[in-house]
Amino acid sequence: MESIADTLVKKVNEQVENLNISPPEDDCDITLVVTESSANFIEGLVMDAKKKGATLCQDYCRKGSLIWLLLLDNVQPYMRIAWKEPFGPVLPVIRITSVEEGIHHCNASNFGLQVLFKNMPANFWHSRFPFPFVFIS
Repeated sequence: MESIADTLVKKVNEQVENLNISPPEDDCDITLVVTESSANFIEGLVMDAKKKGATLCQDYCRKGSLIWLLLLDNVQPYMRIAWKEPFGPVLPVIRITSVEEGIHHCNASNFGLQVLFKNMPANFWHSRFPFPFVFIS
C-alpha cells in the first residue's frame, strides 16, 4: 500500500505544480475561498495537521482569502483535517496499510461518502460499506 500512496502523492504533486492560482478575474484553476473566515478555518486545519506531524508537500501560502493548493501527506486520524471538510484547496492524504484499514477509516467518517470498485470488484462483498452509493465497474 505504501508504494501506491507514494505514486499517488507524486502524481498529484506534479499536477499541483501546473495549476494557476489567482483571483477569479484572471484565467485560473484555483481561486479565492468564499470568505476570510473560511480561509481562517482552512488555515487552522492545515496548521493543526502540520503541528501534529503531517507533511506539507508545498509551502503553505495565503494572501487574504486566496490559498494556494496544498497537498498534505501523512495525515493521521487524530488530526482535525482527517474529519473536517476544509471546503478549500487542501487535499489530505491518509496512508493505510490494508484495505481493511481503509474501510475502517471510511466507516468512521460522518461524511456522505461514495465508493467505486473498479480493479477489485470482489472486494465489494467484503467491504461492509454503509454508503448509499456503491458503484461496481
